[in-house]
Amino acid sequence: MTNKEIIMKFLNGFNNPEYIQESLALLADDYVFKNPIVVLNSKTEFIALAKEIGTLITGIDIINIAENKNWVSVFYNFKSSIVGLESNIASEWFRVENKIIKESHLVYDSSGWKNVYEQMRG
Repeated sequence: MTNKEIIMKFLNGFNNPEYIQESLALLADDYVFKNPIVVLNSKTEFIALAKEIGTLITGIDIINIAENKNWVSVFYNFKSSIVGLESNIASEWFRVENKIIKESHLVYDSSGWKNVYEQMRG
């Protein structure tokens, strides 16, 4: 699999719950995830977040994807079941090493999502 194919497989798990475990298996144990609200430093932390956010995300539509050596950039629309946040344009940069996703940086307008994260934290 190319790095681009690895990332497409990873994101597809968020479109089809049957494949989410295969997606999560592509992450390194020390996977680093950053978005405008959180920084997570392990696969375990990301899985905990994905379980909560995954109940709200209704799909991911890839608009464009590009690969440059071990970096893959994806421009996509992630959809949610939250009123007012149904459509979210995002760019995510993934670094892949030895067929494993080591890190990603997700950029999107997080202003409406801050309350969602606060509610999840309780």
